[in-house]
Amino acid sequence: MELYFCARNNSARLDEKLSCSDALGVTSMRTTGFTQSSISRRLATIAAAADQTFSSLKNRNYLHLWTGLMGGWMAMQMQQVARGYLAYTLTGTAFTLGLVTLSMGIPRMFLSPLGGVLADRFPKRKVVLVTQTMQALIALAHALLLQFGLMRVWVLIALGFVQGTAFALNMPARQAFIPEIVGSGPQMANAIALNNAGMNLTRVIGPSVAGLLLAMKAVGVKGVFYIMTLCYLWAVYATSRIDAGTTPAASARKRVSQDVGAGFSYIVRNGKLLALMSLGFIPLAIGMPYQNLMTVFALKVMNIGSRGLGVLLTAAGVGGLLGSLLIAYLSDYRHKARLQQLYGVAFGLLLVTFAFFSRARMLPVVLPVLVLLGLVGDGYMSINSTLIMTNTDRAVYGRVMGVYMIIQSVRPVTVLPIAALADRIGAPLTVGIAGAIVTVFIIAVATLYPRYREIG
Repeated sequence: MELYFCARNNSARLDEKLSCSDALGVTSMRTTGFTQSSISRRLATIAAAADQTFSSLKNRNYLHLWTGLMGGWMAMQMQQVARGYLAYTLTGTAFTLGLVTLSMGIPRMFLSPLGGVLADRFPKRKVVLVTQTMQALIALAHALLLQFGLMRVWVLIALGFVQGTAFALNMPARQAFIPEIVGSGPQMANAIALNNAGMNLTRVIGPSVAGLLLAMKAVGVKGVFYIMTLCYLWAVYATSRIDAGTTPAASARKRVSQDVGAGFSYIVRNGKLLALMSLGFIPLAIGMPYQNLMTVFALKVMNIGSRGLGVLLTAAGVGGLLGSLLIAYLSDYRHKARLQQLYGVAFGLLLVTFAFFSRARMLPVVLPVLVLLGLVGDGYMSINSTLIMTNTDRAVYGRVMGVYMIIQSVRPVTVLPIAALADRIGAPLTVGIAGAIVTVFIIAVATLYPRYREIG
């Protein structure tokens, strides 16, 4: 009322005007205070969400492991571009590119269980340090061979096999190292999700950086391998700063083959793990190859060229990063199996949706669908990794992760028949069928397999 009187009374005396001015000032301060309070509350909410999302990084040892992971994965993403570019420029054939890719994939599939045995027999920190040093030396060997003009295709294939071996021995120890550092429960779930977030971030940045560096005459392919060497050395340095490292629980007196067999038999006996392994295998082997077919969708189905391809891949990569961060935020959510089922069904249905709208060439719809695809796809795999670790005894972490690495390495193998099917019936129909299979499989396991319903 006082403000209304002040606004309406134009003939107020001087003292009344001063009184009105005071009233307006007080109200303005109250309004400003309300606005500042509202902003403060919002900032506090955002800060709390960020604190929860990145909570495991407060653990000093995990922070070192994670920053080392960023260096190693950045190098791996750059390496995929640089090795493929080098293979093609040496021979001019796509077949050679396939051979070079396969040379890294074979040891990853067959030697990952051995990496799991090493992780259970020896301190995981030492295993990670040795294998990361191997990766740095291999990257340096690429650079020096190029420096002196000694690189040949057969050398590139041989180095790929050694690189794949180092990777196969590194990843089970790195994955099994996480619960040893942060413990079990929500912190482990958060750490695994941030692990995946870091990988997705490098998946978005790494290939772009490598492409730009390859185009620079002052750097070129040789310079890219030198930079990769520095990335791996950073990973070695960051890992060396980790203090954690307990005595392995596995007995070193057993033969290696016995330990490998023990890892497989442990999974078969544990019905929950068997369900989770299958739930990791089918979406990864049948659903995820849609990413490998993105070139076909961009150039043939949607006809949007190489720039459009980059936009499609970026949309999926951004979605994957967001999905991993969301799971990190939900690390203390108790019903992870239900969330995994929801994400898995959504992943399958979104594959069908992507196939339909890409065939209709509706790019404005396809892009948000790809973001959601990346979000639920990578979120699904993050939950699956967490559930596998929480349902595994600590003494066999390494061997179980070694078997899981086989599943994660199977996609390059399944891409070949899926790509052949796409050539025959078209990429949209192929991806649509894959999405339907994923959806039906996840619903079937979740509803018909009783051990899955026991998972917390």
